[in-house]
Amino acid sequence: MNSQCTIKIYSHQSLLSKHNSYCNKKRESKIHAIIISIIFQLLMNITERKLPLKEVKRKGKTVQILHVISLMMLLLLPTLGWANSASQKVASQDHKLDTKLLEQQLKRAVNQEIDNYSERHQWSNVTSKIKVKLPTAASSLPSCPTPLGFSSQDNQAQPIGRLKRQVKCESTPMNWQFNATIYVEITLPVLVAKTQINRNEMITSDMLSHQSIRLKSPKAILTSTDQTIGSYTTRRVRQGQLITENLLKKPFLINKGDEVLIVAKKGEFEASTKGIALEHGKLNEQIKIKNKNSHKVISGRIFAQGKVETIF
Repeated sequence: MNSQCTIKIYSHQSLLSKHNSYCNKKRESKIHAIIISIIFQLLMNITERKLPLKEVKRKGKTVQILHVISLMMLLLLPTLGWANSASQKVASQDHKLDTKLLEQQLKRAVNQEIDNYSERHQWSNVTSKIKVKLPTAASSLPSCPTPLGFSSQDNQAQPIGRLKRQVKCESTPMNWQFNATIYVEITLPVLVAKTQINRNEMITSDMLSHQSIRLKSPKAILTSTDQTIGSYTTRRVRQGQLITENLLKKPFLINKGDEVLIVAKKGEFEASTKGIALEHGKLNEQIKIKNKNSHKVISGRIFAQGKVETIF
């Protein structure tokens, strides 16, 4: 047997190759990499004669026993197995759906819905409290490589109260979906009656005031005096009572029998004539009018006080 065979097994090129094969493995944990590096350095030191070796003579030949390396390998082999198992476990967890991140995304989406609705309905100084509840099985789903899609699964016009939102991953092959429940409370200033208002009384600004309230369910609230002034109450309103849409009726801009101005437009051409309203009507409503000159009955859309626009 060649007395140099042991040293050749642990040559620099062989050691470097073994080291690289370990370091290039996918999803290798940091602990695993550190352990391999330690072993590699120890072997390098031995081959360079930096560590003491015990020499034992047997049959006239010198056999080099690597006591330190043998002991280290025996001690570290179980650790290597544990590190590999841990790295696989971490890799598996990394590919699960991040439910905390999903909750944040749903909250941002609902807050955007609240902002959009507030702008359309003249809500101001709105604060919200949002709680997201995901199904238990959601944490076991694989993460979606593409952006998740959210869609409403309820018929609520106002984003208040108990909402249902569908969460959907549309990425082959992990195509999954589930419904999330979202609880929304908002606080904002709304209109209330400053004094008692009688039935069929016209609303004026001195009858109203603002009060901040918390809403846990949808309600037909009004927040701007522009939405109420000039309207009439459908029943008696108590002092401090919330002003809602069902308490009000808008006044007619045109009453039956009123003389109105009929405006006809087609392209750049415009003409007008007088007529008699045959029906009551509010803003943007369509009513019947009789042309005073031709006595023809036509339809017109109310666009201002005492004015209608003909419909071709």
